[in-house]
Amino acid sequence: MSLLATVGPTGGVKNRLNIVDFVKNDKFLTLYVRALQSIQARDQHSWDSFFQVAGIHGLPFIEWAKERPSVNANQAGYCTHGQPLFPTWHRPYVALYEQTLQGAAIEAAKKFTVDKEAWAQAAKDIRQPFWDWGFQFVPPDEVIKNEQIQIVDYNGQKVSVPNPILRYHFHPIDPSFSRYRDFNTWTTTVRNPDRSRKEDIPGLIRKMGIEADQIREKTYNMLKFNDNWEFFSNHSVGDDQHANSLEAVHDDIHGIVGYGKIPGHMTVPFFAAFDPIFWLHHANVDRLLSLWHAMNPDVWVTLGENLDATMSIAADTQVTQDTPLEPFYETKDKVWTSAPVTDTNKFGYSYPDFDAVIGGSKDLVKAAINDLVDTRYGTSRTRGVAGPAFNLLANFKGVTDDHEDHLQMWDWSIHVTFKKFELNDSFALLFYFAANGGTFEQKESFVGSINTFRGTTAETCVNCRENQDLVQEGFIHLNDLIARDGGSFEPDSVRQYLQEKQLSYQIYTDEQKPLTSLRVRVEGRPLTLPPSESHPTLDTTQPKVTFDDLVTFVST
Repeated sequence: MSLLATVGPTGGVKNRLNIVDFVKNDKFLTLYVRALQSIQARDQHSWDSFFQVAGIHGLPFIEWAKERPSVNANQAGYCTHGQPLFPTWHRPYVALYEQTLQGAAIEAAKKFTVDKEAWAQAAKDIRQPFWDWGFQFVPPDEVIKNEQIQIVDYNGQKVSVPNPILRYHFHPIDPSFSRYRDFNTWTTTVRNPDRSRKEDIPGLIRKMGIEADQIREKTYNMLKFNDNWEFFSNHSVGDDQHANSLEAVHDDIHGIVGYGKIPGHMTVPFFAAFDPIFWLHHANVDRLLSLWHAMNPDVWVTLGENLDATMSIAADTQVTQDTPLEPFYETKDKVWTSAPVTDTNKFGYSYPDFDAVIGGSKDLVKAAINDLVDTRYGTSRTRGVAGPAFNLLANFKGVTDDHEDHLQMWDWSIHVTFKKFELNDSFALLFYFAANGGTFEQKESFVGSINTFRGTTAETCVNCRENQDLVQEGFIHLNDLIARDGGSFEPDSVRQYLQEKQLSYQIYTDEQKPLTSLRVRVEGRPLTLPPSESHPTLDTTQPKVTFDDLVTFVST
C-alpha cells in the first residue's frame, strides 16, 4: 500500500519534448524552472519533495510513501539495475517525478497576472523533457552551463533567476550520507568534479564532444541489434551479444557526467537522482524503450534473475513482468507491474517520434520507427566521408540504398567483460589509438569508453560486498573509425589496421590495484543484407572472428 498513487501528469496525453526544443518555449521553460524551485525547496521529509522522490532511487534507503516507513537492511534503494526490470521500473519512476513537477507547475501558473488562460494551459501540457544524447550529446546551456536562467516573471516581464536545472541544494545534507566521503560534505550535487572537489564544466563539455560519435553509434546498435529482452534490457553478460544494452549505454551517460577526477553524484546510484540532469537523462532512456518496443512490438519483459538486492526485491530471486514495481502504485493498494506499462498513454505522455504514426498499424509504426532510427542515429552519407567502406557501412547501419546484390560486412567491436564489484568504486575503461593511452584532450586518438554505474565501497554497499562475481559487459564499435580512415572490414585488414593504430586502454580509477577479471578482445561478426532488404542479420554460415592480442593495457 502507498500513501500516494503514481498516475502521471493530468490533462490528457501530451508529448515529452526534446530539451533542445523545450528551452525555446518561454512558457514551458518558465513553468519548469518555477516547478523545480518549488519542489526543491520543500521539506526533505515531505513525500512529494524533490529530495524524497529522488531518494527512491538510492539513499536514504527508507521506504517511500508508506504509513510506517522502515530503513532497508540491504543498504539499497528501490532502483533495479543489472536485471530485466531496469527499463520498466524507471518508467513509472519518471512518471511519478513528472506528476510531482506538473502539480507544482499548475500552482505556479495560478500566480500569473497576465495571459492567465495560456499559462494554465501550458501547465496542463507540460511534460518532463528528454535529453537525446544519442543525437546531440552536449545539451543546451540552460542544462549544463548557465548559472542564471532567464524566464518570464508573474507580471509578464523577463527576469533572471538562479538556475535549478544545474544542481540540487541539500537542506540539510541528509544524515544517511555520513558514511560516504565527499558526498557527506558537498552541499549541492556536483558534476565532473576535479581533484579539488569542484565542478569542471568546461572539461565535461569537452568530454561530451569527444564521446558524441561513439554514443551515437552505441545508441544505434543498441536499438537495431538487440531483438530480445534479455540482451536489450540490462548490462549482464548475454550469449553472443554484439551490441550494448539500454542499461549499458545509460551507464556511460552516468559515468561521463558524474566522474571527473573523482566520482560525482551522477556516477553513483545512491546519489544520482538528486542531480536534476538525471531526469532529462532517464526521460530519454524511457523514450529509447518506446522506440525499441515499437521496432519489437511482440517482445516485452521475460523471466530473469535479480542478483542485486533492492528495497523490495531480494537478491538471487527471479523476476517477471508480474513482479511488483515498488514503490509505484496505480491506486493506493494496487502496485504497478511491468505487464501494463508498455503503453505510455496510461501515464499521460508520448514522444514526438510517434506523431506521424498515431493510429497506425503495428507494422506501419515498426517500419516508421526503424526508418527514424536509421536517419537519426545511423551512419550518414552527408558527413563528408567517402569511400567503399563508408558506403557499405551506411547501407548496413544507416539509410539503405536500393540494392540488387547480396551485401556482406564484418561488424567490428571491442568487447569487454569484467566483475562489476571487483574494485571499490565506479570506474571507466578508456580506449585510444595511441601506444601510451591518452586523455580527453586528444580527440583524434580517442576511441571510446565503457563506464560502470554502481555503489561505493564494500563497507557501505551490501551488493558490492555480496556480488563480487557479478559480471558486466560492454562494447565499443569500430566500423565507423575504420571507414573514416578508408580501411577495409575484412579480418586481415582490420588486424593490420589496429596494429598500426596501436590500440590501447586505461582503467580510470582512484584505486591502485589491477582489475584482474577484465577481459578485452576485438570481435568481428559477419552480417548479411539480402537484395532489397534494409535490416541486416547475422550470417550464421561464418564463425565470429576474435583477436585477443591487439589491445595493450597502459597504466595511468
